[in-house]
Amino acid sequence: MANLFTFADSLIPTDYVVTTSRYVNSDVGFYGPQNKITFNIYQRKQFAVSADDRYILITPGYEYRPDLVSQKAYGLPDYWWILLQANNINDVYQFTTGKTIRIPADITSI
Repeated sequence: MANLFTFADSLIPTDYVVTTSRYVNSDVGFYGPQNKITFNIYQRKQFAVSADDRYILITPGYEYRPDLVSQKAYGLPDYWWILLQANNINDVYQFTTGKTIRIPADITSI
């Protein structure tokens, strides 16, 4: 049986995650008999292709490490999830050497 999710209007996402988190705009709530705090289901976003986007080839030192590419591209490791979403990658184990990925220039819509 699935656990019931109860919205908690008094809980603010930024009390639990950093502003760069993909959950920053999610609803916070409780689930299960112990009322554990969680976030509503995350919906993947689309990052529009722009002429300002960059494309790179993943090299061996960056394989499975979108956080390192995020650090290099945006100055923070926190946007690793944007790189995965923008390239339709579902798991870091698909972030492999030899794959060309797009680095979205505009991430202000997150």
